Amino acid sequence: MPADVTDAAYLIAHNHTGGVRVLAERMGVSANTLQNKLNPNNTTHHLTLRESVALQVMSGNPAILHAMAAALGYTCVPALPDQAAGDPVEAFVALQQEVGEFTSAAADAFRGGKAMVSRNEIKRLQYRYNELISALNQLLATAAARVPAPVEEG
Repeated sequence: MPADVTDAAYLIAHNHTGGVRVLAERMGVSANTLQNKLNPNNTTHHLTLRESVALQVMSGNPAILHAMAAALGYTCVPALPDQAAGDPVEAFVALQQEVGEFTSAAADAFRGGKAMVSRNEIKRLQYRYNELISALNQLLATAAARVPAPVEEG
């Protein structure tokens, strides 16, 4: 993930199938206007917040969100759907699987007492970390959905 929001916006559009032209069409703006706003060397035209959200929604790539979070010292995890019908045992098993996947990624990165970790190993660790956090959130949401509503005394 790019660490800079400007780079993230540029890369979203230029790595998207169809590029700037397709995204501009989906967003309802001209391709030239979007291209100018995405140009990191342009000092006069910039994406608005709404355009940044639209760019990410239309591309399916939340890189700007992640770059913003990183700049502020945060990370992002996907929101969970309502877990009222979720199976707590399945959620617990999924959590344990993610613990294993994260542990495996960490072991591979540090195996053999390596002094350095590769960029790909870091990317894998970050991905497994996010999946682990999502599994924790899912288990918590599944448990929270089973808390009985408070009884009102009257």
